[in-house]
Order: sequence, then structure tokens, then C-alpha cells
Amino acid sequence: MRKKLLLSFCAMLLSNIAILAQTTATGKVVDEKGNGIAGASVLEKGTRNGTVTTSEGSYSIKVKQGAKLVVSAVGFGTKEFVAGTGVNTSLVADQESLNEIVVTGYQTLQKRAVTGSIATVKADQIKNAPIGSFDQMLQGQAAGTLIQANSGQPGAAANVIIRGIGSISGGTEPLYILDGVQISAQNFSSINPNDFETLNVLKDASATSQYGSRGANGVIVLTTKKGKAGKTKFEYNAQYGQSRFPTNQLVLMNTAQKLDYEIARGNPYGWSATDLDSLRKINTNWQDEITQTGITHNHQLSASGGNEKTTFFASLGLFNQSGTVVSTGLKRYNARLNLENKATDNLKFGFNSTVGWSNYTNTTEANTGIASPLNAVRWGNPYERKIDPTTGNYQLFVSGQPNPFLDITETFRRTNELKIIANAYLEANLPFIAKGLSFRTSWGVDYENWDQTNLFTRFSTVGQATTGNNGRYDKGNRLNTRYTGTTSLNYAKSFGSHTISVGYYNEFVNRIFNNFGYSGFGLTGNLQNGGGMTVSSTYLPQLSENRSENAILSNFVLANYSFKNRYFFNGSFRRDASSKFGENFRSANFYTVGAGWVISDESWFKKIKFVDNLKITTSYGTVGSQEGIGDFASRELFGGRTYNGLVGPGLSTLPDQNLTWEEREKFNIGFNATMFKGRVIFGFDFYSDVTNRLFFANQLSRTSGFATQTTNIGSVQNRGFEFTLVTQNVVTRDFNWSTNINFTINNNKVLALAPQTPAIGVVSGVGVTRVGLPLFSNFLVESVGVDPNTGDQLYKRPNGTITNVYNDAIDRQIFGTRLAPYFGGFTNKFTYKHIEASIFFSYSFGNQVYNNDRVNVEDPSYYWDNVSTALLTEWRKPGDITNIPRANQIMRRNQTRFLEDGSFIRLRNVQIAYNMPSKTAEKLKVRSIRMFIMGENLWTGFKLQAWDPELGTGGVLTGAQYPALRTFTGGITVGF
Repeated sequence: MRKKLLLSFCAMLLSNIAILAQTTATGKVVDEKGNGIAGASVLEKGTRNGTVTTSEGSYSIKVKQGAKLVVSAVGFGTKEFVAGTGVNTSLVADQESLNEIVVTGYQTLQKRAVTGSIATVKADQIKNAPIGSFDQMLQGQAAGTLIQANSGQPGAAANVIIRGIGSISGGTEPLYILDGVQISAQNFSSINPNDFETLNVLKDASATSQYGSRGANGVIVLTTKKGKAGKTKFEYNAQYGQSRFPTNQLVLMNTAQKLDYEIARGNPYGWSATDLDSLRKINTNWQDEITQTGITHNHQLSASGGNEKTTFFASLGLFNQSGTVVSTGLKRYNARLNLENKATDNLKFGFNSTVGWSNYTNTTEANTGIASPLNAVRWGNPYERKIDPTTGNYQLFVSGQPNPFLDITETFRRTNELKIIANAYLEANLPFIAKGLSFRTSWGVDYENWDQTNLFTRFSTVGQATTGNNGRYDKGNRLNTRYTGTTSLNYAKSFGSHTISVGYYNEFVNRIFNNFGYSGFGLTGNLQNGGGMTVSSTYLPQLSENRSENAILSNFVLANYSFKNRYFFNGSFRRDASSKFGENFRSANFYTVGAGWVISDESWFKKIKFVDNLKITTSYGTVGSQEGIGDFASRELFGGRTYNGLVGPGLSTLPDQNLTWEEREKFNIGFNATMFKGRVIFGFDFYSDVTNRLFFANQLSRTSGFATQTTNIGSVQNRGFEFTLVTQNVVTRDFNWSTNINFTINNNKVLALAPQTPAIGVVSGVGVTRVGLPLFSNFLVESVGVDPNTGDQLYKRPNGTITNVYNDAIDRQIFGTRLAPYFGGFTNKFTYKHIEASIFFSYSFGNQVYNNDRVNVEDPSYYWDNVSTALLTEWRKPGDITNIPRANQIMRRNQTRFLEDGSFIRLRNVQIAYNMPSKTAEKLKVRSIRMFIMGENLWTGFKLQAWDPELGTGGVLTGAQYPALRTFTGGITVGF
């Protein structure tokens, strides 16, 4: 009995001791100015016991006596201290955002030392997107960068414009640098985006002028993942997704409507009552006949690790995506190996390499050809069938229009591509010469090998249109190799409050292009069915071959200076020489100056308590472009010329020894601020860019025998504003909500053209290039409805009078621009314990699109094929109120009737992920597990009568549109 009492007493004593061992820790968390920090996390170290501070910064938490508390807050550092009663602690503002490293290609700088405008996109922002070409993933992610995914074909590249179009005839594509090597944008489908670490978009002169003659259109610098010393880590990522083809907002007639319309128009095919009764039972949806559910498989395996001397990153990837149109898709295999070795404290060398092989099958798009299945689905009558039930063969349409199912089946287009990007580099510190002196050399190659095959069987539209109506077989091979070599000598020194760095660089870029093509005619057999192929000896094949080469040799200096790590100045001077230009202007100089001031570091600024960091930057400089012209644009070229009906050799291009770079002057001023203890980050930039010496097809006298010659004439201006806002809306222990918004306004204007250009400007199709107006301005006759008495289309002349007489020569007017002046994106991210969710929208508005696809289905003279339901409301009798004129009136294309609002907002990406707790993952013998589901392009709000509102630079919906994929994906990432 006494033993039991003793045990009970001991248990009570231990219980009281345990209770006494707990205590309530109280205090306040403040910033360096003594202000309370609301929402700071207070956690008992080594446990999940925690709380958050009140709006005044106070906290109260029960902990074990002697426990340590870990305090942290958004925008501040982390602090650890022993718990107690009334213990106050101060947190120092986190300078990480200003101390982040930014890679500009030639230099690696702290963000606070950057005086230029650079947008950084982290790999986490674009990971797992089920898109074959990574540039489409950047859409809406960076201010000032307009990215138009104008094709949904797997692997198709996007149209990327940084701070507006600054050229008329030259290229508008930015320069892409991958680990120091210039790469081509046309084949991103062969590169694995999951290997990227960061993407920096360089926009202003301070950032881009270091690239001199190649930086006029902006620069996108990509860095790939590197290994870190430590235990080797493996990661496996698997995804599966399905894609759907959207519904077209341009609605066509069904069978009943089309047959009734034909009867009203006089029954052109002479259908009998029996015919009509039979045809009304058929209602073919031609879109359904050539589309499918696209399937995406994506598998990635990576490994990284190393020791203090050598680190590595390696990856393997498989991406397989079938398109939503039959016979389209992309299959890609990738391998990467990045190595870095620190031989000594003063010597480091490394090697980055990737190999990609892709198989790309496609169909034609963005055209008005009848052989394009994406046009044929619009024009095929709904009462036709894909297969004739009587013969079992392809149905031949009564109108003569190609059967889209026939063409998609009997046409085969494939491209196999091998892509290799590799570079080796060596870095050496030279303290034995001078402390702070270093040497670096990097040599890389971008190698592309395309093997293209096109087969048009004797049943296809193209095959029947070729010699002998017996099909055609095309075979082509293209080799594109670009070598980039950069060697530099750099010196850096700090003394007192001063820091300087100067670098001299020599760079050589050489591109070699080879092309060979073969076309055979008169086919027997069918390759697609495995029956082999024979080219008839009756028809001579067509052969083609081409080789070109260009090179740039550059010498430049980059210099940086800072005072008190608060005031920053930099400058660059670069001299480039290009083989593309004539002897008189083969070399050109480019330069920049920039300055930055971290105002928040000033002692007097400490009084402004709600601003944590504030930095102002400005820059001015020049960059150039040689894109968009041929390798021999300045030289005389000879080719076939016809005289008196005879073909012979002759001068095909006039020489111009004065041809030189387009030059873009760039000015930028901006500021970035972090406020409210890191809860708000705001960025603003104003820029003004002027491109001079435009590549322009100058009109020549007809007596010269040449209509135009490419010369340097004219200028274009882009001026605009960029806004970025990042907010931490809710920050608690378990739940967080943040928002990221960017918005851009860009105004484009032509400043000058050739002196002999007519006042009306240069008219091209439905647009005009004119001084004082934006590029791609719509130039059309204004339509104002239909006369209810006569059914005539009515037009408004420039003087305001209304007429039914169409005069294309004198009545055209300006109706907006096809370039979107406003665009951006916004993202909301949520985390609750181990669950993450993000919702990303992109948008674009303010542009007017000319819808040529509508022209082709609203033209009443085309009623032999299918037409728009709009024609059901055409004028038939006096008194009819409608916007569709009488059917027997001549269709006028260059009118505003077909001009539509191109604005849209798109739910670009929705993703929900679950990160398994580490303890649970450890029980499964793995390091981490992340599971996610994602939707891409789930919803798009737009008015344009089309499948999709995203178009290329021209802003004309030509026809044969392949819309963006609407994809649902699920996946898992496992770390070992």
C-alpha cells in the first residue's frame, strides 16, 4: 500500500514539475525604427508550437522554460533568442531583394548595382507548363514584353516583342543568350525549359547596349541549373495531360440553314426534292473530323551534387505531345550535363551542354490556301461526308472544294531536328599580376540540323496540282551552326567607400548556314501505308542548294563604379564589325551611360517609415540590329533574269556600300520601392526608344530595272510606361496570399520615311505605314450599314458624307492599329499549410484586328461552299434592316465591316499542388513529394469572331488558324 502511495506522489510531483517547466513568453517584435511588426512568426525552435504577432507587434506563447524562439517576418531577416517575459526583439529589414544576383550575360551583378531595366523570371514561375516552346511560357510574366502565342501547334514558337516594334523591314525578335551562347529562337521546341534556373529580360540601354549590334530588340538571358556541393540529389517529374480544340466564335451554317440558303439563291446545284431530303439527314461537323483529344506525356529526371572542388547538374527529358489537329505533334528527347571544377582558389573551369532531338509533325496555318485543312473545315459544306458510303473512297465535294479529311490524311509533313548547345569556359584570378585582376574565356556552339520530309500523295490537293497529278515528295536538309567566342580581362577594386570594376572584352560570332532541297514528282505507292515510293523518270526533279555565312567581330569595354554601395554609375563602349554591310559602314560604335541611387540608404530618409527600400535608375545609350536582311544585302548578286522571253544570268540585286545597322537610341528612367515591411513592392519605368536608319525598301526609278533597293531610311519611336506591383496580402503561420501584377503601355509612331514617300504613306493590303501613325495602322473604307430600301452597302467618306459608291482610292481612312498598346498579366498565389494554389491571367487590349477569315465566309459569291450564319440576315427586300447587303452586290474587302476588337483576357494557368510533409516523405524513403493538377488556357474572354484572339505581329486573321491548346495536366515530382 505504501508503495502505491509513493508511486502516486512521485507521479503528482513529476506532473507539477512539468507544469512548472512551462512558461508564457511575451514580448514585442519591432523593426529598426522601433515600430511594431504585425504578422511576424514566433516559433518555438524544434517544434510546431508557434504564433503570430498582433497588429502592434506583440506576442504571447506558452513554451518550455529555457526554450529558444525563432522570429521571422516578410521583408525582414530571421532572429533567434531565449524565451522570456517581456522580451522585445528587433528585426532588420531584409536586403535580399537588393542583393539578389542578376546575370546579364557578360556580367553578374547585385541587383542594387544594376542601373538598367531588367525583368527577372524565376524558373518556378514557368515550371510544369505543358508547352513545347518555352517562350510561350513567358506570356504575361514580364512588364514591357509582349508575347503572342499565335499558334497552338505543339512546339510552335511565340512572337516576342520587347518594348514595341522598332523596325519596318528588319527583324523584331530579341536576342537569346543561353549560358553565354547566342541561340536561335526558331527551334525552342528542342530545348528543355525545366533545365532553366532564371530568365532575365534586358530592356533598356544600360542592360542591352553591352550586346551592341545585336541588342536593339532586347535581350533574353537564360541560365541553366548548376550543381551544389553536397550529397547527390535526384528528382523525377512526371506529367500527363489532355488538350481540347476550342469552339469558333465565327459560326457557320448547318445543313438545314445552308440548303435553305442555296434554294433562296436559286438552287445553284439543281437539287431535287429527293436530293434535299437525303442531304438534310447529313450534318457533318468538319472540325470534329480533323481534330482529336491531344495527349501530353512529360518525364524529367535530374541529378545534382558534387564536392567542394567539382559540382554537376545532369538531366534527361522526354516530352511527347499530340496536337488537337490530326497528324500534328511534337516528340522531344533531351539530355543535359553541366560541370564546374575549382582546380585552385584562382582557377575555375566548366562545361555546359545540352543535346535535343525532336520530331515535329505539322499542318499549314495562317494562309488562305484551299489545300490547308484548317481552311477546308471552314469551307466544306455540312451535307458532305468525309467518306463516300457507296464507294468507300474519300468523298469528292460537289463544289470542288478539297475534302479536309482527305488532305489531313494524304499529306505528311515531318521535321526531325538535332540541336546541340555547348560551351566551355575558363576563369582565372591573376593576383600575381595585380590583386583583383581576372581572366575569362568562353567558347560555345549552337548547332541545328533539320531534316524535313513532305509527302503529298496523288490523292491530295497539292499532289493533284503538281506535274502529272501523281503526287509530290519533298526532301530537305538545313544546317545552321553559330559559334560564339568571348574573352575578357577584368579588374575590380574596393578602397574606402569606392568600388570600381572595368572589363575589356573581345567577341567573335560566326554563323554558317547550308540548305539542300529535292522535289520528286509522279509517285506510285504510298509511304504512309508502307508500300514504298517510286519517282517517275518522266518528270525531272527539282533541286536546290544554298550556303551563306556571316560574322561579327566586337571589342568593347564595360565599367562600373559605386560609392558607399549607394550611388552607382556604369558605362559601356562597343565597336562592332559585320560582314553583312558594305565597306563604307561595316563598323559601328554603340555606347551607354547609366546611374542608380539607393535613396533609402540615406540617413535623412530613415524618417519615412513606411518605405523600406527605394532605388532610382536612369540610362541612355545606343544599340543596333542587322536582323531581317540577307547575308549579302550590301553586295551585288547575280541570278536568272528574263529578257525578250529568254532566261539568262543577270544582276538580281543592286549593291549598296553604305548599308549599315539600324540604330536604336534608348532612354529609361525608373524606380523600385519596397514598402510596409516588405508587404508591397512597386516598380515603375518610363522609356523612350527611337530607331534610326531603318531598313527600308526604297522605291527606285523603273528605268533602273529594279523596283526597290534596301537602304537605311526613316525612324520609328516607341514610348511607354511599365508598372509592376507585388503585394503580400495575407501573411499568417498557415495561410499566405500574394499578388503579382504587371502592366505596360506602349505607344508606337513612325517619325520619318523616305523623302519621296507619298503623303498617304506606304499602303500594303489593309494597312498603311505613314509618318505620325503607329506601324500596322488599319487603312480602310468606313462602312456604316446597309440602305434598307436598296440593300446597298453604305460607306462614309472622309468629309462625313454617306454614299453607296465604294472608292478605295480616295475614301480610305485610319482606324486604329493592329498592335496592342496595352498588355500585361496578374497572378494570385495562395498557400495553406502544405497546399499551394496559383491563378494566372494574361491580357491585351486596344488593338483592332482585320478578320480576313470573315471575308471568306461572308462573301455571298462564295455560297457554293459553306458560309457564315450572318448571311441568313442579308437584305432580301425593301424595308429589311440588316448589316449584310444584298447578295448580288460586289464584295468589297478593304472596309471596316471586317475590323474587330482584338482585346482579350485569358485564364492562362491554374495550378493546385500538395507538398507532402517531410516526415511523411521520409517514411516513404524519399526526400520530397509534390503532386499537382494544372489547367492551361482554361478560359478566354474576347469578342473577335475566331477560334483564338492571339495573332502575330501583323494583326490580321488571315485564315487557317491553329488555336492555343486548352490543356488539363496532372503530375508528380519526387526528390530522392
